[in-house]
This record gives sequence, structure tokens and C-alpha cells, in this order.
Amino acid sequence: MATTINTIEDLMRVLDSHPEWLEALRSRLLTRELLAMPQILADFMETTNRRFEEVDRRFEQVDRRLDGMDRRLQRLEDRTGILVGAHARNEALKEMVLLTRDMGMAKMRRLWSFDDVDALVHAGDTTGIPANDLRSFRRADAIVEAADNEGRTCYIAAEVSFTVNGRDTSRAIRNAEYMTRLTGERAYPAVMGVHIDDQVLHTVESGAVHWYRLDPRVLEVE
Repeated sequence: MATTINTIEDLMRVLDSHPEWLEALRSRLLTRELLAMPQILADFMETTNRRFEEVDRRFEQVDRRLDGMDRRLQRLEDRTGILVGAHARNEALKEMVLLTRDMGMAKMRRLWSFDDVDALVHAGDTTGIPANDLRSFRRADAIVEAADNEGRTCYIAAEVSFTVNGRDTSRAIRNAEYMTRLTGERAYPAVMGVHIDDQVLHTVESGAVHWYRLDPRVLEVE
């Protein structure tokens, strides 16, 4: 039966009824490259996805390596900080007489040892003081026995860091309070360091703790 096509709608109906005609018409109108484009795009997307997956794997490997480096650097920084702090403390102990004078004391009598502090804790009333605080107190950086201008015994509880921070000021104030409690004598908190954290400057300026600035040159290795 002959098919009459007078309008575009007639043509669309015929093509819908005969898919093979539509394919033949497409082959005539489109180039081979355009006909192959869907498959080309599919192949391209598959290749691109594989490449992105490989890039992701490589980035994950880099991230793991960087994480490992960060951990090693952090350990190195921690160890360096310990060494710097220990060196600062050793040098600060040489300047305890100067600290005593700087705080207006008449003279320094002696620097207490770990055993001195431990004996004080052992003999004193430590009721209510947490065990961890007592352990930390025994390891105070420096406990100085001094005499004030009237010859009365007093103490300086000093903490030393290259850069003084809130932990140092808190420990110094706490240790001074423990010395007063256990000896019955006046004790003063002090911190010693080359620098001081801006966040604790107000504690120094309020007079709650004395800051003795270490000269950076004394920490230089000869």
C-alpha cells in the first residue's frame, strides 16, 4: 500500500511505524563520526573515570606519606621542645640569685632539691590535694628559699620555659600556694623564660606572678 506524505507529521508517523526507515534516514543525514559519537563518549567517560580513580589513589598515597611526615615532624618538635626546655631550666638555675634580687628579696639562702620538696610533702598535711598535683609539685622547676628585707624566711616557686605560657603561670601559682600551706611561710610565684605568651601577660601585669626574662644569649650553645 502506498504511503502518502504531505506534512511533517505524516513523515514522523511513517518513521515511527518503520524504525528501519528512521535508521536508514539517519545514516544518510549523519556522518559516520556523528553516528559513532555515543560510543566514543561512553569510551571516553570510562577512560576518564579510570584515570581519576588512579589520581585519587595517588593522592591517597601522598596523603598517607604526608601524614607520616607530620607525625615524624611532631615527634621531632616535641623532642626538640623538651631539649630546649631542659636547657632553659639549666641556665635559669644559674640565675636564681638574680631572680631573688629581681623580686626584692634580701638574699637567696638555698635552692631546694627534689628530695627537699619530697620530704616536705611527706611530712606535711596534704589532705585534699590530688595525687597528680603533688607529683607535679615535687617536680617543680625550682623552689628557692630566701630572706625578705626583714630577714624572714620566704620562698619563690619558679617555673621555666623558653616561652612562658598559661601552664607555667598556673603551676607557679599553685606551687607557691602549696609551699605556703606546707611551711607556714610566705611563698611567691615566678616564671622565667625568653618570651611570654600574650595570653598570660595580664597575669603578670596583675602582680599574680613575677616574670623574670631570660637573656636569649644565655641559651646559646657555646
